Amino acid sequence: MSDFELFDQVHFEVTDFATAVRLTRRLGHERMVALLQDQDLNVVTTELRSGPTDLAVLLRQVEAWIEEESLCAVRYLLDDRIYVLEAGGADWTSHPWAEHSETTPDESPQAA
Repeated sequence: MSDFELFDQVHFEVTDFATAVRLTRRLGHERMVALLQDQDLNVVTTELRSGPTDLAVLLRQVEAWIEEESLCAVRYLLDDRIYVLEAGGADWTSHPWAEHSETTPDESPQAA
């Protein structure tokens, strides 16, 4: 087996290719990283080291990057489970359609 085995990896989903490249470069300074692109999906894959705090260090690095990029959140895959890593000051209570809607403040858009 190679040094880049599946069970020792974390996969981060990044929608924009240029943004995924920036994450790849950032993480690549300290660890092995690969960028996989498939149509609308970019996955930045990185290895986990054997240290007990490596996952925490990695997630803090990505969390700081998410905030710097103003992404609010990214999904990641670890041990066959999908998680969401959030950072920054997203306003989850606002609705993106409210500005373009013709409803009054007392009304809400109805589902079709």
